[in-house]
Amino acid sequence: MKKLHFLPGFIFLGISLFLLTLPGSSVPSGWFFIHIPQFDKIVHIGMFGMLCILFHFPAFTSSLSGKQKTTWYWLISLAGILYGVAMEFVQRDLVANRSFEGADILADMVGSLGALAIALSLKRQEQA
Repeated sequence: MKKLHFLPGFIFLGISLFLLTLPGSSVPSGWFFIHIPQFDKIVHIGMFGMLCILFHFPAFTSSLSGKQKTTWYWLISLAGILYGVAMEFVQRDLVANRSFEGADILADMVGSLGALAIALSLKRQEQA
C-alpha cells in the first residue's frame, strides 16, 4: 500500500478530531441544520463512514489478496468504532460543554459498518 494513499484519511482524521473536541459553546446554534431532529447523528454517520472509506482506499488500490483486503476493511471499521467510543469519553471528561451520548456511538457504528459494507461490496464487484 502506498503511503500517499493514506494522506486523505489522516487529514480527515485530524478534521474529525478537531470537530469532536470543539467545546459545546463553539458549535454554531444559528444554522438551520441544528433544527433538524437528530441532525448530529446524521453528521456522526457521515463523518465515521467517510473516515473509514478513506482508510479503506489504500487497500482497495493495493495488490493485497482478497482475504487481506477483507481483513484490512474489518480492522479499519473496528478502529473507527473504537475511535468513536473513545471520543465520547473524551467529550464527557475533557471537553467543556460536551457530553457522552450512547446514540452518538451507535451512529458512529452505523457509519463505520456502512463503510465496511461499501468496501466489501466493491471488492466483490472487483473479483467478479
